[in-house]
Amino acid sequence: MLSSIKSAVHGLMLCALLSFGVIPGVTAAPRPFIIDTDVGVDDIVAILYVLQRPDIVVKAVTIAADGNAHCRPALANTLGLLQKMGQANIPVACGQEKPLIASHRFPDFVLEESDTLAHTAQLLPEVRVKSRHNAVDLMIHTLRNSPEPVTILAIGPLTNLAQVLQKDPEIKKKIRIIYIMGGAIDVPGNIPEVAPDIHNEAAEWNFYLDPHAARMVLSRNIPVVLISLDTTNQIPVDMAFYHAIKAMRPAPGTDYVFALLHNGMSMIRDNSWFFWDPLAAVIASDESIATFKTRRISVLLAPESRSGATVVDNRHGYDVRVADTVDKPAFERLLLRYLNQPVGKV
Repeated sequence: MLSSIKSAVHGLMLCALLSFGVIPGVTAAPRPFIIDTDVGVDDIVAILYVLQRPDIVVKAVTIAADGNAHCRPALANTLGLLQKMGQANIPVACGQEKPLIASHRFPDFVLEESDTLAHTAQLLPEVRVKSRHNAVDLMIHTLRNSPEPVTILAIGPLTNLAQVLQKDPEIKKKIRIIYIMGGAIDVPGNIPEVAPDIHNEAAEWNFYLDPHAARMVLSRNIPVVLISLDTTNQIPVDMAFYHAIKAMRPAPGTDYVFALLHNGMSMIRDNSWFFWDPLAAVIASDESIATFKTRRISVLLAPESRSGATVVDNRHGYDVRVADTVDKPAFERLLLRYLNQPVGKV
């Protein structure tokens, strides 16, 4: 009981802090973003946050269909979310449903959980869905037609992005920076937590699902910020955040996130849910909440027990800025503030 009271008080304090936190000013020209996502539950929180930032304009959403969810429900959920948030004009497309080379995939129960968004998908507007497998073309078109370089928020397997760079190598000049949620450098991976029958304790899921794509993207000499498990492990979804969201309803963003958190209560209580993709989204919007180190990183392809592992390789690795520490209160203030906005940017 005492811990519940403390969590509730902490949650109310988070709400109060929003009135006093220092929030970055809105830039004159919003930064163009592409969100490349596999549309899991935490992806939705990240997408909601980015949509509500007035200093960001989302030019396209591409779906990594070899990740958390199948293409068709992922399309329906993304289109429904965009409609809910008054941004149905943003183009959305799926990529291929298999990795470049590997045969790695999530267990069926994970796909089902993501397809239904933890049984909250019915809260989104119904939309007409046509299966569209043209994510690579959409990304290339969006980059080519942008008058300025585009930021890419990559919060799923990197298959789409790797195929873009294969198909049009010069397109990298149109990419300002890529923020990637993926990898585990100095901490264990998270495969066995979800799939104990997969004997790989080194890799994080996004890199494990398509290790060849991850290696290719890191090798292309594009500015990259990596938000790995080393960083996301510092920011669990806790009861204090749940209470803060509950107290802030009924704004469209917080209302939907509350439903997601409520249906994922078991993961919150056993400390197995972390702000994986939302942390990447907030860092992409405001790097001041984190510190960074430049490290030379390689992605292992074999053996299977280490496929997708991210290792420091000072000889053959690629320079990557890696998020190191995070200011948790600042992260939560930003996330809560923008989730709590009304539909339409302010």
